[in-house]
Amino acid sequence: MKTIVSALLASICMASPVLRAQENLLPKEIIVGKERVKTRKEIRLPDIDGYRLLKCDFHMHTIFSDGIVWPTLRVHEAWEEGLDAIAITEHIEGQPARRGVEKGNHNYPFEIAGREALLHDILLIRGAEITRPMPPGHLNALFLKDINPLDQKDYMKALEEAHRQGAFIFWNHPGWGVKEIKWYALHDTLYQRGWLHGIEVYNEFEWYPQALNWANEKNLTLMANSDVHDVIERLYDFHTMPFRPMTLVLSKERTEEGIREALFARRTIAYFYNTLMGKEEWLEKFFHASVQIQSPHHTTATHRILHIKNTSDIPFLLRKTDTQTQAAQYPDKIDLPAGRSVLLMLPAKPETQSVVYEVENMIIAPERKLHVKIF
Repeated sequence: MKTIVSALLASICMASPVLRAQENLLPKEIIVGKERVKTRKEIRLPDIDGYRLLKCDFHMHTIFSDGIVWPTLRVHEAWEEGLDAIAITEHIEGQPARRGVEKGNHNYPFEIAGREALLHDILLIRGAEITRPMPPGHLNALFLKDINPLDQKDYMKALEEAHRQGAFIFWNHPGWGVKEIKWYALHDTLYQRGWLHGIEVYNEFEWYPQALNWANEKNLTLMANSDVHDVIERLYDFHTMPFRPMTLVLSKERTEEGIREALFARRTIAYFYNTLMGKEEWLEKFFHASVQIQSPHHTTATHRILHIKNTSDIPFLLRKTDTQTQAAQYPDKIDLPAGRSVLLMLPAKPETQSVVYEVENMIIAPERKLHVKIF
């Protein structure tokens, strides 16, 4: 009885306003500094043909497979970096013992992150990684309604279930962990059945020229993703690169359904380390929507001087392709830093034919880069 009374008195004392007020007697010097203000870095990209260019990472992991972070951190990272959409794609097979997975609920990470995604205005797409030896290798399935039915011994049945749910399926890092990058007969089977829609041309720190060739040959959707397992700022040095790798989606609207429609329609641009890969149509429109050539502000008998402005957060590296004498007075190389203007001195009399430049960091095929006419 004495023990109960003592505990009750202690509880009352702890709750006493008088005792709580004593906290104010602590010296102010006990608190030094303040928490970092959480801010979002807005990424400046042009809209193209009425499409919104959404910044997306469709391949990442958390503690519920072989990552080291809690699902909500993936949302916070994406928000601060200026992304629009993410997919947490845990390995269905071979997971470490985790609560939720032990109970057979592969949807648990998505459910954990869902509220934070709503609060931060991040589009969270339900996805999973079907993780098997090559072939078929690792494949991500997006826009799933329920991940649990994909937990099957037969990977073909898992893929069939993903297809039944209307999933968008893409082949992850086709060159990772293999001696030869190869399109297997099994991949052709998946492709012919309509169970393979996209392929990663870039993953984490690797890009695959052969995957870009396959994407062009078979009209697969181009993907670039981080495949992050660590804290994103521990994986990438943002002092030397502006943004994580991402898939830029040309979407009719900023919604999950808008992204889904765009992925199936193959409207994407792969972005990594200031490099853009995609169809010539989209790269050309991206460039011209970003670059503004202003009227000359000063002219002489021999020259005109003007500004050329890059309004996007992607730099452009231009090299002149025309070596003929009529283009000799035009600069051989033009660097357009992100969000900056550069001053150019050009011949007073424009050429009758436009001078052609190759954009070195805009890639259509492994041996082909975008050519633009700007003067």
